[in-house]
Parts: sequence; structure tokens; C-alpha cells
Amino acid sequence: MPPAEPDKPGAMHTHTPADIAGHLLAKVEPSTAVSIGEDVDVAGRTAYNLVLEPRTDATLVGKVAIAVDGETGMPLSVQVTARGASSPSFRAGFTSLSLDAPDDSLFTFAPPPGSPVKELQFRDPDRWPLNFRAPGMIITPEDLAALRQHPARPSVTGTGWETVVGIPAAAAGGTLADSLLRDPLLSQAAVAVPGGRLLSTTLLNVLITDDGRIFAGMVQPDRLQAAASAAP
Repeated sequence: MPPAEPDKPGAMHTHTPADIAGHLLAKVEPSTAVSIGEDVDVAGRTAYNLVLEPRTDATLVGKVAIAVDGETGMPLSVQVTARGASSPSFRAGFTSLSLDAPDDSLFTFAPPPGSPVKELQFRDPDRWPLNFRAPGMIITPEDLAALRQHPARPSVTGTGWETVVGIPAAAAGGTLADSLLRDPLLSQAAVAVPGGRLLSTTLLNVLITDDGRIFAGMVQPDRLQAAASAAP
């Protein structure tokens, strides 16, 4: 799933296959080879595979396969495979799908007799409430508030599949970086490397430097270390 926008720390979205496909296709540029793969079946519907392959070896991503419904043109699934891997590291898609209009009765609700009814204001879906805490996430509402209000902004180096995002220590050191390393699971998974600690997956690497900066990208760790060395 694509990351929250840099200018909206803590932003969270629920992405459909169409959202993810749109995000990826918007980034298509000369550094990406686009081809049509074999037809596939997704949720009982026939689809063709739109395959995106980075033209650079510097990224962890090997290919992206977007299954597009042959009748409606709607993306039904997205699979991202790491370089050198035989199976996807990330996938999102429908397991069942009906395009029939739902019956009106589906939206009819009658509260049980005697039940209190309270109308709530719609909450902005683009932001977490400050009291939100994901399971295992050791970050306080005060941490999120401080990160949102701090003038320091993330930096972006590289382009396309080789993009690296950096969060300055001024913004990350007292909140996000410390919170990541306070998490027992993340702290255990972080490996000591020259200059900091590395959180590594098949598709994404995150470097937390000794001085509290954070660098992330779908690139090899040495690219993150180079970005950290070049950043002020």
C-alpha cells in the first residue's frame, strides 16, 4: 500500500486495488517497461495482466502485475514481486465480486425497540484521530501532534523506483524514530549497520540513523546510507 503523503504525517487510507493501480500507473515513466501478460481469473472474472517492470537494477521491485477486468476495465488485483523472487511479496485484490446493484433493503436499518440513537459527525478519513494507536505501535498522541506541527519536512532524493524519502532528525528524533525503536518487535527486527539501524523487507528498507533521522525507499541499504551521508 502506498505511504501517507509527506505533508500529512499520520495520514491513513483504505486503498482498493483501483487506488493502488492508479497510484502505480501515475508513476509510469521511461524508467518503467509496460507490457501485457497472460490472461488471469480474479474473483471469477476474466482479466488481462498489465505488467510494470523497472528498467533499473537499483530497486528492490522486480515487477508489478495489475489484473484488469476485461469487461469493465476495473483493476481487480495488484501484485508486487521483489527482484529475484518467484512469488509476490505484496498482493491486494478481490476474492469475490458482484457488479449487480444492491437491493435497497440492504441500506435499511431499524434500531431495536428502546435502543438509544445518536448521530455522529463524519470523521475526516484522511487523518488518524490523535488517540489512535495501531496494535503494537508505541507512539503517543503527543508524538503525533508534535510531528504534525514541526516545521521540518521530509526530503526526497532520487527519482522513480530509486526514490528515497528522508525525515530530518528535528522532526523524527523525538517522535517517530524513538517510537519505532521502542516497539519491541521492530526493535528486535532492526539490524545494526554502519550509521544506524536497518529495518528490511523484500520490497522496502528503512534506515534509522544514530542521530535520529529516517530514510526509506524500495532500494538497497547502501542507497539509504548514501542518502543519509549526503543529507544535512
